[in-house]
Amino acid sequence: MAISGVLNRLSSTLPTLANSEARIARWILENPRQLVDLTVKDLAHITGSSQAAVIRLCKSIQVSGYQGLKVSVVADIAREERPTGSRFLEIDPNTPLSSSIQSLKRHTIMGINRTLNDMRESDIDRMVQHLKQARWIVAYGIGASAVVVKDFQQKLWRLGLPVFCTEDFHIMATIVGQLTKDDIFMAVSYSGETAEVLELTQLAHKRGAFVTVLTRFDRKNPLARLADLPIYIYAYEASPRIGASSSLISSLTAMSALLFALANTFAESAQAKLSDTLDAVRSHRVTLPSSDTPDGEI
Repeated sequence: MAISGVLNRLSSTLPTLANSEARIARWILENPRQLVDLTVKDLAHITGSSQAAVIRLCKSIQVSGYQGLKVSVVADIAREERPTGSRFLEIDPNTPLSSSIQSLKRHTIMGINRTLNDMRESDIDRMVQHLKQARWIVAYGIGASAVVVKDFQQKLWRLGLPVFCTEDFHIMATIVGQLTKDDIFMAVSYSGETAEVLELTQLAHKRGAFVTVLTRFDRKNPLARLADLPIYIYAYEASPRIGASSSLISSLTAMSALLFALANTFAESAQAKLSDTLDAVRSHRVTLPSSDTPDGEI
């Protein structure tokens, strides 16, 4: 699967680029359809840069060369238009509720689309193999990211896999301090700048565990730099915001994609385990009266 979401990568990494790379990125963002017909020499000339700067830009956004860049931009154009419209606000008494809800819907869908479009099948396959073979699976996130981690843990438990997580930093440190090369550590932080997450990720890396992270795309993202395999999340959050919204939903969606891929690698066994776990809690389900029960009778 070719990378898409590359226009969003260009936009998010623009402030951190060198001047020559930034000129190229801005031109592509403003003229994505024209890029298809240009050689690397043409693009360098139009932007007043060099061919070397074009290649450096491709590396900065983790695209395999200039042809890969063009293919990815075409995929972006074919899938959807880039975000337009006014800035999304959660708190704005002058905006009708119906408009706010439509804005929330639009930005949430864009975040999900961009996140899934950016996920590469080769990365998913690599992640799945590590999950299946790991002695321990350890996941960590705090705040809204803890919601993602707990959902991930509950679903992996249903598939019968050994996963540990807790928001207590000291307990997590004792677990991560025992990791080996046979284990996998997953860190979740949209910002990539949460101190506790970075500290535990550094420890996991030092212990030799396979490190994967769920975070936003930014070539200077400190958490992504620690990862053996980063999975990038795209979100359009309001500012100011009540709390994580688009980033939370995009993160949960990315995790679901990984879990679907994992379950399908041992489908028969997965179905049996899911059935067993459902049976284990079935006695705690309330039995509702059938639809043909006469009124007033229970």
